[in-house]
Amino acid sequence: MLAQSPRSSPPLTPHLTVLTTFLKPKLLTRLEKRVKRKTVVALKELSQQTQETKCRRERLLKDSRQLLEEKYRVQAENQFFLEYLCKNKEQYEKKQEALGKRCAQECGEIERRRQELASRYAQRNAALQAQLLQGRKTQQDLQQQLQALKAVYTVKEWQDGEMQTLKKEKEKIRGETAAQDREAHFQFLREKARMEKELEELRLMELGHSSTKGPGREYRALALACKQAHLEFCGSLHRENQQLRKELRQLSQEYRKVEAVRIRLEKRQQLVKEAQWYLEALVRGRQRLQAERERHRGRNPCLKEEHASETMLSPKSRTN
Repeated sequence: MLAQSPRSSPPLTPHLTVLTTFLKPKLLTRLEKRVKRKTVVALKELSQQTQETKCRRERLLKDSRQLLEEKYRVQAENQFFLEYLCKNKEQYEKKQEALGKRCAQECGEIERRRQELASRYAQRNAALQAQLLQGRKTQQDLQQQLQALKAVYTVKEWQDGEMQTLKKEKEKIRGETAAQDREAHFQFLREKARMEKELEELRLMELGHSSTKGPGREYRALALACKQAHLEFCGSLHRENQQLRKELRQLSQEYRKVEAVRIRLEKRQQLVKEAQWYLEALVRGRQRLQAERERHRGRNPCLKEEHASETMLSPKSRTN
């Protein structure tokens, strides 16, 4: 029988089975036995190597199957990822194209609005320049009118003083006229009472059958004198009344003239105030428009760069 190694012997192969079956140890010589032992050892080693190779082959096959499965899984994942990337690429290209169109439209709209704003600004600037020139001309005219009105105002002050003087004189004349009227009325009443007394005495004398003609003549002379005095008094009152009415009409005419001058001065003063307010409004509007333009340039960098390029090119254009 074959000597067993301390290791666990592998199962017998067909070659070892044939060798152990047909080559009996009893029938072999020493040399054949030695050859048989070497052959058995070689066959065992070969069998062990074959077994190990088989195990390695099975492991390699298993690893190959795992690698193939991993390859198929990776290919499937790569295919899904490629499809996802292709789909995203198409969507991205569509979005990029739409974004490009939108940017082009927005740029066109911005350019159109910029041109529109530039045109509106030029028109408003020209209108404001014209209004400013008109306002300056109006201011010059108003200053000339103001210089002319200073003399009129001086005349008005003089007329106001004269008017106050005339009012005082009018009040004084009214007081004096009233006093003269009262004095004349009292004088008339005294003369009337005296004449009535004398007439009463004459009437009593006539009733006393006086035959002399002297008292009759005195009575007629006294009556004539009384009538003459009454007529003179009424005439003087009428003349004084006419004179006072004439002076009152003159004072009224002068008052109306002074009042008309005062109204014209107030109207011109109002026009001067309106012109000053108009000029101040023009200046404020121009400052506000300039500030709005600067703020719009600060918000829109394109306009800011364009304005900077215009400011850089403007000296060159002036030098050319």
